[in-house]
Amino acid sequence: MGEKPERYRIEFASGTAASVQKRRSFRDHARNDIEPVLAGWPPGRVFAVRGFFGRLGRHGLNVVTAVLMVPLYIIADVLGSPATPDKRGKLEEPENEVHDFPVVWAGEGEAARTLPWQLDPSRRPWRMVTELELADSGRLVRITCYEDTVRGSRFLTWGGGEKVPGSEAVLWEVPREDIARAEVKPFSMDGADFKVFFKDGSWTRLTTLGGSVAREMVALLC
Repeated sequence: MGEKPERYRIEFASGTAASVQKRRSFRDHARNDIEPVLAGWPPGRVFAVRGFFGRLGRHGLNVVTAVLMVPLYIIADVLGSPATPDKRGKLEEPENEVHDFPVVWAGEGEAARTLPWQLDPSRRPWRMVTELELADSGRLVRITCYEDTVRGSRFLTWGGGEKVPGSEAVLWEVPREDIARAEVKPFSMDGADFKVFFKDGSWTRLTTLGGSVAREMVALLC
């Protein structure tokens, strides 16, 4: 029996700038909102860029969170843990990282527009895990999902971490040759975001478990 292909956890990225933090949009090439017309998608929260007071509130919350986390970082350092405060890299695309945050950029019938809604963490069941793999001897890029046994809630989990038997499903696949390129996006927490560009001109912004994994995935897809 051959070895099973390696799988990488992925999902749609979400904004980190205060104006779009934890938000994401879906656009066509003219920057029109295509979320309402994505076939089969459950309804989700309407995207909006935060105004001045909304951004101010996010900044305040981030400062308070950072201050509260300092003792934990100190303890982790004493114990030899690599845990450090999250850092972002250079802002590259203000139009797509501050003033808007598209995670799907695609016209009618283009590849990125066919991506499964389960990649959206605000829509899928919180125990669902989505992964990417190369299949068919590397000729296909495939997205799968399964249900995890983890206990807790969407915001606080503990225990579990096993795959529920029979819950695995294939959500989406595309020939690897349809991908033009991929690149890491540094303006993200720990550099965990990356973009996948398709040859038809569409693209998607995804995120994974950290910068090293994102770089590995980009190398895998290129």
